[in-house]
Amino acid sequence: MARDFLEQEAAKANGKKRKLFLSLFIFFVCVSIFLYFMTKNAFDLNDPRDYKLVMLFYGVADFMVFCTALGLAVTSRPVKGGKNLTLPYQENTKEAVAKIINQEVAQGKVLYEGFMNANTIGKYDDRVLLLPSYLLLIENLGGIMAIPREKIYWLCAQVGYEGGPFYVRLLIFTEKKVLFFDGNDVECIKEIADGLYQYIPNVFSKYDPQELSYSLEQLFKENRAGFLEFYKKEKSQTL
Repeated sequence: MARDFLEQEAAKANGKKRKLFLSLFIFFVCVSIFLYFMTKNAFDLNDPRDYKLVMLFYGVADFMVFCTALGLAVTSRPVKGGKNLTLPYQENTKEAVAKIINQEVAQGKVLYEGFMNANTIGKYDDRVLLLPSYLLLIENLGGIMAIPREKIYWLCAQVGYEGGPFYVRLLIFTEKKVLFFDGNDVECIKEIADGLYQYIPNVFSKYDPQELSYSLEQLFKENRAGFLEFYKKEKSQTL
């Protein structure tokens, strides 16, 4: 029986996770072998301190084996019923939302698809998928956030600093919260925002989105009613 869309996404993500688990385990084994040959003559098991270090290493090795086996077992199980979905609004059960998403994809109703990092699609393929009912934020390792399309007010590409390293993200203003999806390719995320504007109207098109995004984000947090009033005013002038 053919897998539906969400099952396929989960299967691909689980395959990547298994490769990651195995890679980490192989790396640990290689490091362990190297350390063994480098230090095999330096330890005296009759010395309590050396004995404790050796036992500690065995404990770490056992833990690595256990974690790897557990990870491989968990990622070998099929994911059904929308269990890989995150629903920020909890508007329905995951199973019901999964049914809608799978049906729309099966019917070829994908309105837009864009990769967050165009220069690294093969290695790091976080992407955005727009359907008639939902905007999907699909992570490389399997998490999928499903945002009801009617809950979205506005979105834009945002670049800057926030008390730490440089960030690039797709910022999404929705009915009750501001959501974001991180990337690392500035031009690609701007292209995604422009692509989504074909289906989700850019009600703030007369403003610079980069500058406006910061003030709107602050307004949304501090004065939701003020944000909504400004949004409705601009929407009435744009549409």
